[in-house]
Amino acid sequence: MRIDNIFAERYHILYPEFNAYGWGTGWQIFEKRSTPPVDLEAVMGTGVIQENHARPMELDGLWPDTKDYDQNSPGIMDRAIDLDKRCFHSDADKAFWLNVLRVPICASYLAACAKVMPHRILELGTGGDSAHSTGMFTYWLSNITNDGVLISADRHPLSHAWLRYRNYGFWHFIQGDSLTVMKALQKDEIRGLPNSFDLIFIDSSHTYPHTLKELEQASGMTNAILMDDSTVPEVQQSLDEFLVNNKEWLKVDLAHGVTLLERHAYIR
Repeated sequence: MRIDNIFAERYHILYPEFNAYGWGTGWQIFEKRSTPPVDLEAVMGTGVIQENHARPMELDGLWPDTKDYDQNSPGIMDRAIDLDKRCFHSDADKAFWLNVLRVPICASYLAACAKVMPHRILELGTGGDSAHSTGMFTYWLSNITNDGVLISADRHPLSHAWLRYRNYGFWHFIQGDSLTVMKALQKDEIRGLPNSFDLIFIDSSHTYPHTLKELEQASGMTNAILMDDSTVPEVQQSLDEFLVNNKEWLKVDLAHGVTLLERHAYIR
């Protein structure tokens, strides 16, 4: 293999005598002679090692419902307690791992964020005080951008979830129906909050035609919609009808019944 000089400074060779023979021959020499002698003594470095800046989880306080997720993640309490022994940059980082342990579906939310790269997120439905999606979006914004905003909406009031995430200045909670909340935001009726978003997450009534109307309303406020529980019959019905009537929107089905919809300008 030839290493172009343009990139040579990023291709590091510790055994130049083998590389000199070329890619194919070099590997044959490796296989025949094994690797060169290796010094097995550890060398202690002076580099910066990550420290734990996260606080204890308070499983009896801020996370009292953790034990309820044992059906999703057997032994969740022991595994959650074990997290407190690990190093994390922040409380958001630690909450991310606990949410993934509690609800494996959370990995699909993060995959969608990596695809869309959102700075402004509207979350319709927090799952009550579970708020695992809230935790994932909080993690994303606190690690990716310093100028983002997360607006969460739910019909039901928050208690423990509000206490967990209220210290993040970019997070707002609106108690109300998802359709009412979207219309209020679009009309700028809530001062200081945006009327358009990079990503809208829908996990609310799971009924038809309410979910269909959510999709239609959301499509006027974003180019990316993340659907939870898309395999639920009435959610699937809403999704199918929306896609039939809106050809410029394409979907990708992620794991655990999560679907990402994106509007593509080249399809008209």
